[in-house]
Amino acid sequence: MNTHRKNAIIVGVLFIIATAFLFIGESVYTPVLTTPDYLETAYPGRITAVLGILLEFACVLSIPLIPVFLFPVLWKHSETLALGYLVFRLFEAVLFVLDEINKLMNISLSQHYLANQGADPANFQTAGSLFQAWNDWSFSFYVFIFAIGAMMLYAVLYRSKLIPRFISGWGFISAVLIFTGVLLGMLELDLNFPGMAFELIFIVPIAVQEMVMALWLIVKGFDPSVISSLSAKQA
Repeated sequence: MNTHRKNAIIVGVLFIIATAFLFIGESVYTPVLTTPDYLETAYPGRITAVLGILLEFACVLSIPLIPVFLFPVLWKHSETLALGYLVFRLFEAVLFVLDEINKLMNISLSQHYLANQGADPANFQTAGSLFQAWNDWSFSFYVFIFAIGAMMLYAVLYRSKLIPRFISGWGFISAVLIFTGVLLGMLELDLNFPGMAFELIFIVPIAVQEMVMALWLIVKGFDPSVISSLSAKQA
């Protein structure tokens, strides 16, 4: 098994880990940390919340490794896009870590709130609102950076034909959609979408596409004719 084939398998597995653990972790901690009475539930439910955050944290290990294993292949087709993808994914990983730390701070806030029931609850509500606002903005910025990196990745994959163009084209369009969705959200434009409809339009396409691409990379790998042609030109 050559290096390119190994890298394709590793990248496919990393994409599955990053996407799967993101959704699994979020589904575990969300009922504890995002309820209206989270100040009363976050600390008592800290075991569940921390478990969900740790599961989601597995993404941090995958996010920077994906461009590292893709770089030896991508840079031969576009050094600029390959390096840009690497930089943006590293930046994304840093933002992800900061976002996870802030979620843990909500648990600490809940602990202090419960330990000081006699104190003015308005102070804790204000602090909680600030933490929640930080969560919303940091996650939006994280998705913004993710979308830019994804557009770079799928642009070079589409140009190079390393994978079928319908997969890379699907990925690029999905990245544009999620970029548009998060940008509209950051500008606080009222789209009047129910929550589920918003996710179906902007999030589900990229999530499904990543799973399809991951399976393709694991089973088929990069197009050997493209790899061979490039190697012949460099010889």
